[in-house]
Amino acid sequence: MTGFWERLKVSIEAKLNKIMERFEDPIEQLDYAYAKMVQQLHNVNMALARAVTARKRLEFEVEEIDEKITRLDENAKKAMKIGREDLARKALERKHILLLQKESLEKKISEMKEEEEDLKKVRDDLENKVEMFRARKEQLKAEYESAKAQAEVKEMLTGFGEDVVNVARIVDRADGRIKELEARSAAIDELIAVGGTLDVLEPEERDEIERELEKAKIESEIEEELKKLKEEVSGG
Repeated sequence: MTGFWERLKVSIEAKLNKIMERFEDPIEQLDYAYAKMVQQLHNVNMALARAVTARKRLEFEVEEIDEKITRLDENAKKAMKIGREDLARKALERKHILLLQKESLEKKISEMKEEEEDLKKVRDDLENKVEMFRARKEQLKAEYESAKAQAEVKEMLTGFGEDVVNVARIVDRADGRIKELEARSAAIDELIAVGGTLDVLEPEERDEIERELEKAKIESEIEEELKKLKEEVSGG
């Protein structure tokens, strides 16, 4: 019975060693690290695509506002020609509200373009790192396979089994490299985190003095345009 239990123990230890070798295989670890970097690159590209799409949406809104402003100018002129200064004033009021919205949107679009440029720099840098690591990964895998083959030949000739210094050294080197790359991947996570939301609305609360000044500015501009319209109509 003693011999049976010893053989069973040796068999179990051998199977466990094989399982551990599979989990610690440097080739699998290198492939995993590479896949993680490729996924990070994909995430950056997706973030960039979303940013561009959001900016384009705001640019379309600006174009629509320009069209509305043109129509309001035409309506103001028509109203003055038929003597409806009240309608002309209302059209100009709407026009100037749209001008404020347009100014806010254009400011946001400018900020978004800067964020896109930052994302492009991150993407380009990551693309270079992915390509460099891919080449290095293949080199490491080739070196490992070569060393493993040499070790297996020596084991058969010398009977030293799995206790081979070359294999241990390669595994340690691959582990160190992988940890470094995983740390870089984590750093890239922080680089691609773009803060804020695409809120293009005016703030709900404004300083009372600022609102009054803005209102006075609009009234002044409206009066000036009304004056010009009257001159145009009188001249016509």
